[in-house]
Amino acid sequence: MTEPSGSPETDIRARRGALALSQAAPAGAPPYRILSIDGGGLRGLIPLMIIQRLDEAKPNWRDGINMYAGTSTGGLIALGLAKGKTPRELMDVYVTQGKTIFARSLWHAIANIGDLVGPKYDDANRKAVFQQVLAGDLLKDYLSADATRGHVCITAFDLKDAKDANLPRRNWKSKIFHNIPVAIGTNDADELAYEVAMRTSAAPTYFASFESFVDGGVFANNPAMCAFAQALDGRLAKKIQPTSIRMLSLGTGYTATYFETDRSWGLSQWALHLVDLLTDGVLGVADFQAQQLLGTDHYARLTVELGHNIAMDDPGTIGELQTLGANATIDDALTLINAW
Repeated sequence: MTEPSGSPETDIRARRGALALSQAAPAGAPPYRILSIDGGGLRGLIPLMIIQRLDEAKPNWRDGINMYAGTSTGGLIALGLAKGKTPRELMDVYVTQGKTIFARSLWHAIANIGDLVGPKYDDANRKAVFQQVLAGDLLKDYLSADATRGHVCITAFDLKDAKDANLPRRNWKSKIFHNIPVAIGTNDADELAYEVAMRTSAAPTYFASFESFVDGGVFANNPAMCAFAQALDGRLAKKIQPTSIRMLSLGTGYTATYFETDRSWGLSQWALHLVDLLTDGVLGVADFQAQQLLGTDHYARLTVELGHNIAMDDPGTIGELQTLGANATIDDALTLINAW
């Protein structure tokens, strides 16, 4: 097996010779289509612009999507699209409300001694915007009449192991919020969508944890493999054939980052880079895994190189981010959705 490349994004061109999952699905097994969207704050404008371009090139292609998966800003986009909002409507939220979400008051900065003893931003504005976008929807409200579409898969990280609160031993752990009907156990269909969005986007150092959850980007900023695994969960009411899965994975851009020499840093020096390491550093791993499992006929990954470091919280880059999405090469994505 070849190794994933050193780039944050592995080669998005096809890898022939993927596992047998790339072969045709058994007769009678309809395609199960997944749209997966990375985290990245305001950089979510890039996949939104790409989705809008795909809508223009192939109208109604999203009507066949079974699952919307997302992490952080990708989680908000996934929930918005599952609700029925258009990419343009969601882009307008980023353009008009980006400054509101990432706004800092002088009092907040003083109270937190800069950013040393508290998050960079207050949660109130983010919560108000998410409530505006997702209203009072529950995750189950997104399911189609036959419950085969409108599935969502949203990553977050549980800091207190709330589900096992009565056990003698508790441990923080990853959490996948989903509404896919189950035959065994429970799902998260009764969760409020805006609260799930708050949990998945509670990026450490940027925002406080929300209901003891933080950003899913700490373990899966690219949620492609989380979505794949959730679709194959043996507890689901209706089994999904692995060979029926098709996936389009959209990134929020990456910066070609490297250190020329070894780093003998301590906590204070590494702290400046930890969020980037947690989010950007693992993107290519999920891409490599998905390529190997699904093959080129059933999987495509589309992202862009940013050219320079673009912060996830800088409203001054909104125009640049839209341009990056507008200029992205979408040929591989079109090939996939034309056939899926």
